[in-house]
Amino acid sequence: MFSLGAAAGAALGALMIKPLGANVFTLGMEALCLLMVFAAWRFMLPADEDKGLSGSHFAWPTAATISLGLLCFLALMTEGAILDWAAIHLRQTFALDASSAGLGYSLFSTGMMVSRFAGDALRASHGSIPLVRWSAGLTIAGLAGALALPSAPFAIIAYTLAGIGIGNIAPVLFAGGGRAEPDAPGRGIAAVTTLGYAGFVAGPAIIGLTAEVTGLTFALGLMIPAALIIALAATAASAADAGRKIPA
Repeated sequence: MFSLGAAAGAALGALMIKPLGANVFTLGMEALCLLMVFAAWRFMLPADEDKGLSGSHFAWPTAATISLGLLCFLALMTEGAILDWAAIHLRQTFALDASSAGLGYSLFSTGMMVSRFAGDALRASHGSIPLVRWSAGLTIAGLAGALALPSAPFAIIAYTLAGIGIGNIAPVLFAGGGRAEPDAPGRGIAAVTTLGYAGFVAGPAIIGLTAEVTGLTFALGLMIPAALIIALAATAASAADAGRKIPA
């Protein structure tokens, strides 16, 4: 649903920024999101649904969740970098207007959404390790194509492929965090997601700082080695299949 919201918001932006203006569109979307939050509030699960949280609610991550969390850091660093910088890259490289460049963001998010809706079936039929490896490989191919191809339509298609690739990596690792600590799955998921979203925050900043020195194309290219590391270390995702703690 995260990816669906990102795709829908970017698509609406591409359609509505010109007639409404960026400020009016952004304020309208914020108002809509606040209404949705208030409508959903009463359906949130009660605290007693959590497991393994008696006593102190703080716990250090285990070796298993650290392994998964570091891969998740790289996955969400890559995801965040593309989400925040793909449209700017398209504008700078191909002189697109904001609406057209936003289409690249929207289709990248759509690619993530498609792969995540299919993710459970793919993991069940092929296993977590092959899924993570093939997903990382498709991310590498898509991102490399987006940065190297000479026309905007081909670059946007390549970003879409990168979205299909990156979409399933973090969810598989999140699931692995819960299964790595079967007595307290919430704690395991929290450890992995904390490390992962640290990468989600750090990725765009790393790209921005690097782009000031090297240019945006080279800076985004740094996410290719990150995806390669994920592919090579995909065995950590086995906890998502095995339902047991994985070795450090």
